[in-house]
Amino acid sequence: MPLDSTGPKKKLRPLAWISKRATTNISTLIRRFENIIEYKPGDRNAAAVDAYKMEVETAALIRAAEDILSLTRAMKEMWLFGKLQTVGTNKVEERAEENAMGVEEGLRKLMRAETV
Repeated sequence: MPLDSTGPKKKLRPLAWISKRATTNISTLIRRFENIIEYKPGDRNAAAVDAYKMEVETAALIRAAEDILSLTRAMKEMWLFGKLQTVGTNKVEERAEENAMGVEEGLRKLMRAETV
């Protein structure tokens, strides 16, 4: 299933899509970084091949880092526009809901008192 910066190609839950994409990018970053770190210069005859390998690994490392940045942007957009469901509700939201219910009940009592 291809993933790109525009979103999931198949219908995945946003959190599953984010998790899969983040895991893929992180493993790519780690693998490419390890390849660069493990580089051992060879003889002079292999210098061009070694330089090319380093360029390829560096380009892949940069691509993975850019994809993680685009993922964080997509997460921000989903959070702002309500497509990202967070786990549960927090205490502030619960308290605000309780307060709203209390205000509603108070207004109903006031309206009943005025009509009587």
